[in-house]
Amino acid sequence: MKKTFLSLAFMLTAIFGFANGIPYGTQLTLTKLNGKEITGTNFYLTLDKEKLSVFGKSGCNSFNVSFEAKSNKTCVKTGQGMGTMMACDEAIMKLEQEFLNTLQNRKFKIKTKGDKVQFKNWWGKTIMEFKQQTEKSVWSFIENNDWKLIQMNNVGKDYGRASIKFKTTQNRISGNTGCNNFFGNYEVEGEYISFAQMGSTRMLCDEESNKTERDFLNILSGKKLRFDVADQTLNLYDGNRLVMMFGIVK
Repeated sequence: MKKTFLSLAFMLTAIFGFANGIPYGTQLTLTKLNGKEITGTNFYLTLDKEKLSVFGKSGCNSFNVSFEAKSNKTCVKTGQGMGTMMACDEAIMKLEQEFLNTLQNRKFKIKTKGDKVQFKNWWGKTIMEFKQQTEKSVWSFIENNDWKLIQMNNVGKDYGRASIKFKTTQNRISGNTGCNNFFGNYEVEGEYISFAQMGSTRMLCDEESNKTERDFLNILSGKKLRFDVADQTLNLYDGNRLVMMFGIVK
């Protein structure tokens, strides 16, 4: 009887294509909300298994919602959330409110197939659908864009030519420190990145550009940094502290 039940379970998975398991630690970008197609990339979340929190961006603001994981490993119960209080476009804020209301204080069954993740209610209706960020898709996105420094050590301003470019086939980086051109290698371990064999040209620049260069190279040299890609920014963290933010060069 047990073998028959297991065979039926595998058949159902094959037919419907969805496997059990919650995709912890992976950024999920919202594609459907209450039956509506979502085309923007500024609605996303990640489920942190260790901290039991759901965090991300709700279109305009950043948020954090607690959750409980159920013993069957496919269900979660979310709690009340908190977030920043920035004001944005009226249409975005309306969608943001719907997203947060849908996410908080709910019980979800989570089903995954490839890069598609569905949050279903207790009756099996899909309430939210997400696209799962894979390592391949992340690095394809990173390599296909040029990244300009827009924030460093919690200071956002125009950093001139300071930028970074990745070549994934060679694990090489290049760019500008705000003063000189630089180059080097990088290695990726999960959500962490480290840089090595860094070199640069040796031009003299003004005092402000020299300071930008010193801070830029100090952050990148000899450290293992956590990284993520959020909407149109590439972010580097030293521990939990955001130390560098790059934006896509249009």
